[in-house]
Amino acid sequence: MDNASNNAKKDNKAFGIKFIDTYLEKRAIAKYNHDPMDEFTRFLMMSFAAILMALGTHFFKYPNSFVIGGVEGMSIIISTFLPLTRAQLTLIINIILLIVAFFVLGKNFTLRTGYVAILNSLTALALDYIAPVHGSLTNNKMLELIYTLILSAVGSAILFNLAASSGGTDIIAMIIKKYSALEVGKSLLVVDSTFTFLSIWIFDIEIGLLSFLGLLLKGVFVDVIIQSMNTDKLFIIITTKPKEIGAFIRDDLNRSATVLDGLGLYKGVNRSVFFLVLSPKEAPRTKLFLKQIDPYAFITIINTSKIIGKGFYLTNDGK
Repeated sequence: MDNASNNAKKDNKAFGIKFIDTYLEKRAIAKYNHDPMDEFTRFLMMSFAAILMALGTHFFKYPNSFVIGGVEGMSIIISTFLPLTRAQLTLIINIILLIVAFFVLGKNFTLRTGYVAILNSLTALALDYIAPVHGSLTNNKMLELIYTLILSAVGSAILFNLAASSGGTDIIAMIIKKYSALEVGKSLLVVDSTFTFLSIWIFDIEIGLLSFLGLLLKGVFVDVIIQSMNTDKLFIIITTKPKEIGAFIRDDLNRSATVLDGLGLYKGVNRSVFFLVLSPKEAPRTKLFLKQIDPYAFITIINTSKIIGKGFYLTNDGK
């Protein structure tokens, strides 16, 4: 019996190692080919974002009663009237909204948002039991507001980058949009602002003002983080060494480029002009090569975002 058990454990371990090795090999090939993110990696990123947002909510948002929109803001307000914890209310509200979304917005939208919303809620609920927090960690509300915003914004930026959503008040905004002329962004602002206004009446002016500040800054934080995540480098290279540079781009970087014939205005010398988009990781290596192969090349490097095309899709949705 012991031998059979040991053999089963060895087989399971061997299977696990083989699965990991196979996955890493596939990801290495996909990375070299600049393929879109696979579904498993996307699933892991969504899970990370949901847990990260739950950490910010549990340790900073709930203890300070920051009503910065979202279902968490709703639960903070409602918890003053019901004998339930804020994490419990968040889970209940998310489940109700997902059920409504299934019938009003359809199956696809509900499945895309449901996983993140439920994992976020369950993580916050688990933290309530594992690491309960009964008050401010630092007694510095501004510091904790900043950390709340950073964790929430990073999680939201990851989800937006994956064409996903954390659900919550996003669902209410989508329903309002469906039955009115308001756009999603404006609908979301109306919903979130309503609960932030209530925080002044239910708590105090300090909490209300900090919540409003958080609501205003959250969008800025998300935009900055998304822009930093999506920033790529556009190289415009004017050179007399097109063969060497072309071979480096094609063979070493496994990239392509658009090459035009150019004529120098001052001396009338024929030159080649490369238009090339690279990731931030590829840019330093390319600059070093260009400096070595053609010290007289004229190079312009421009920060760009939202590159659409082969090798720059973040998901299989092509978004």
